[in-house]
Amino acid sequence: MERTDGSRLYTAIFLVLAALGVGYVCYRVLAPFLAAIAWAVILAAAFQSPWVYLERRMPAHRNLAAALLTLAVACLVLLPAGLFVGVLASQTIDVANRVSSKLSDLHVTSFSDVVALPKVANALDGIRSRAGISKPDFEKLAAGFVAKASTAAARVSGKLVLGVFDAVLTFVLVIFLLFFLFRDGREMAAAAFDMLPTDPDGRRRLSRSLQAMLVAIFRGSLLCAVVQGASGALGWWIAGLPSPALAGAAMAVLSLLPVGGTAIAWLPGVLYLWSVDRPGAATFLFVWGLVVTSFLADNVLRPVLIRRSEELSTLVVFLGVFGGIAAFGLLGIFIGPVVLALAVTLVGVIRQTAAAEGLVSAP
Repeated sequence: MERTDGSRLYTAIFLVLAALGVGYVCYRVLAPFLAAIAWAVILAAAFQSPWVYLERRMPAHRNLAAALLTLAVACLVLLPAGLFVGVLASQTIDVANRVSSKLSDLHVTSFSDVVALPKVANALDGIRSRAGISKPDFEKLAAGFVAKASTAAARVSGKLVLGVFDAVLTFVLVIFLLFFLFRDGREMAAAAFDMLPTDPDGRRRLSRSLQAMLVAIFRGSLLCAVVQGASGALGWWIAGLPSPALAGAAMAVLSLLPVGGTAIAWLPGVLYLWSVDRPGAATFLFVWGLVVTSFLADNVLRPVLIRRSEELSTLVVFLGVFGGIAAFGLLGIFIGPVVLALAVTLVGVIRQTAAAEGLVSAP
């Protein structure tokens, strides 16, 4: 009996150590792809209903069905993104041409010409006199600022190029993984849920619950982005700024960012209105953007759209969304609530198991 107990203990210790070692190595191998894997899982869960429909219609051609749905998802993402980038590029070129034409009319060809403009010179003289700095020192300070700004701009542009390249690679990898998740995702999920210490019915309930939560979070986030874009475009139009549709589209996309959000779009509009002596419109756009487009949408509308009474409580959504954003960035919108809900579910499973063993009273 002692040898049997020792053998079982050795087997358990060996399996635990092997699982930890292999798991660590797997994590190191998959770490560069974790974001892409997470996005692929989210998209696969969000588009599970279309996949079930295609799978039933094409039972003998599951590879083709998975390829068609993957292509459809890619087009659903690429087409709006392509249209947005095209419109943004067109508007940017138009603004650049206007600025270039205006500078040409003013005979501005260098930074010294900008400083020599009457309004700019008066503003700089006012700043210099208030700061109590002599003119030579102020010129040296300005030259140093321009040099640092040029270096920072070059650094930011380089990071922007790398960020765009990384985003393109991530998107390609997500689409590649999505095909296999559509085709084999059900078997992968079943293998993972089979390890849970609960009955088959409990595993099925947990699987359906997690899928429903991912779909609710995905749809709620998209709806919130649409609402933020529409409200931002309305405020932009009321303030009398041009291209409200483009501004609204930019706010809808930027609302998904964990830092800055829609303010990256409407705050420059506020500054522009102040610069052209329209303080009333600037104040309106600032209050509208801060309260309606940003605060109410992020802190009131998003939890309401995401919450499903049968799946997620308001507290889980609130803590999960904002804690997840702080921990994981944009992915935290999806990961946070799901992880908290999974933790609550696992606690329930442990309580049921302990109750079945007579260790605790039945919940």
